[in-house]
Amino acid sequence: MNVSDTVVRNLHQHLVQIAEMKTQIERGPRQVKAAILQVDNAKDALLKCKEAIKQKKMDADRKQLQLREREAKVHDWEGKMNLAKNNREFQAIKEQIAADTQANSVLSDEILEILEEIDSLQIAMRGFEEKLKLIEAERVKTESAVTGKLAVLNIELERVEGNLAGLEKQLLPEFLVQYKRLVSNRSEDSMAALDDVSCGGCYTGLPPRILDSLRKEQAIVCPSCGRLLYRPER
Repeated sequence: MNVSDTVVRNLHQHLVQIAEMKTQIERGPRQVKAAILQVDNAKDALLKCKEAIKQKKMDADRKQLQLREREAKVHDWEGKMNLAKNNREFQAIKEQIAADTQANSVLSDEILEILEEIDSLQIAMRGFEEKLKLIEAERVKTESAVTGKLAVLNIELERVEGNLAGLEKQLLPEFLVQYKRLVSNRSEDSMAALDDVSCGGCYTGLPPRILDSLRKEQAIVCPSCGRLLYRPER
């Protein structure tokens, strides 16, 4: 059957346009989802930092309570030392005071270290808060851009699909059957332009008889890949 290169070329161009627009339309929600995921990750990082600060503060409070209790204990030992009945008892109390004082010194160092960690975490927290604001603003920007782009793409898709439907109505019945069968299986990949003397889809060299048939504007498929062939626009 005969069909002009112009007809097949126009059909293919419309199919390619439609496929590209559908790809862009499908990409939009993924872009929004990725932006939302970044916000969620930033929120999780901030939450973990806040939780770490909370735990460190609880640790500091617990150790400070222990320190106060031990300091009070040392004070009690000092009172008992003055009431010691003999030198042996005095020396034992003195050693206990020394041990508790040393333990209190270690505990004070631990508290100071925790407070320094809290300061570092609070600095990090402010960084996470600023990062979250930026990512949230970017999410809003992305959603707005995608919404606007999708609106334009959907209108354009409807227009191109309408044009394609108009072209399909003009096809001869016998060619329409072949065309529909190819497109239903491979969509925009169902056709290919000639690349010199090769199929532009699979790049297989074509025999002279096929090239001659194409010059006579006959509907020919590539014997290698099955794509409907057409000559490119001169």
